[in-house]
Amino acid sequence: MSQTVYDNEKYYHSIPGLLVPKTVSDENIHLTINKFIDTIPNLAMALEDNLLSVEKKSDPFVEKMETLIEMLQTMYARGIETEANRLLRSAQDSNSVSIAKRNFKSFITDTLSLSVAMQKAQKQEAVQDKPKLSKIEIYTNTAKSITAVSNLLEDGFVDPARVLLGDLASHHPETAVFVNLQNLIANGNVDEAKSAINALKNKFNETLAKMAGTDLNKKILAVDDMPEILSFVNNALKNNYKILAVPGGKAALKVMETQKPDLFILDIDMPEMDGFELATRIRQMPEHATTPIIFLTGNSSREHIATATMVGGNEFIVKPATHEYLLTKVGRFLNND
Repeated sequence: MSQTVYDNEKYYHSIPGLLVPKTVSDENIHLTINKFIDTIPNLAMALEDNLLSVEKKSDPFVEKMETLIEMLQTMYARGIETEANRLLRSAQDSNSVSIAKRNFKSFITDTLSLSVAMQKAQKQEAVQDKPKLSKIEIYTNTAKSITAVSNLLEDGFVDPARVLLGDLASHHPETAVFVNLQNLIANGNVDEAKSAINALKNKFNETLAKMAGTDLNKKILAVDDMPEILSFVNNALKNNYKILAVPGGKAALKVMETQKPDLFILDIDMPEMDGFELATRIRQMPEHATTPIIFLTGNSSREHIATATMVGGNEFIVKPATHEYLLTKVGRFLNND
């Protein structure tokens, strides 16, 4: 693996939240990343099944979650590791199991998204020409880390919160903000730090909403054979863009006879015509040679991600995703910053 993936004292690998010291050897981190990519899809599904029957320490859910946490620790994926530990504690507390079940979907979405980001970052062109994050992506990644800090403080893990703030201060443009928060914690002013972090979290969320932009003249064609997914996409984006939602590839091609979408959101596994075939046909149209294509799918396998890239996909999102996550990803393509 090329040394060019290193940035100052951190190993970013173009993956938000993956902060590995420069002293870790290329071979070791490469093996860890590949192990994570190969393991996480099946592990995520197994965790979801096991969570339904969580009762005691020996439960399969606890054992598998501890395996996942160990892998996240090795990769220094601190934000997701924090959430994994919180879910594990909730699952081990009979009074909090319902909380774990409620929060698990979004946690697995973030974990699968990390796996996807790793796969994309391992492409040689991504290493050599590491794309500069857009402002909206920087704010999205930072908002997640701020939430992780807030959760750590709420759970009484002061030192890990301070370390995570140090990570933010080392690579975020607004360094002084995070240094000040670090100092508050170091001086014992934890309650004041909590208040400041909550205010900062609200500020970032408001900024993200503005960054996503609103342009109802821009059209997004969403294609999925599941009505609930089309409803999700519509609810997430309808206040910002005009949504054209259809249940399959043939219906999408029919719509495109009279409409010219500015962005496509495609499912992959659909009857009659899958998302890969539809994307191929879209790319064959001169007017859509460069129109952004986002794949929104429940399958995060290596083969799917590789094929999505080959047929001209620009982004790969694992569902279920949050409204905010989808909005910021779309905003990256439809709003230049």
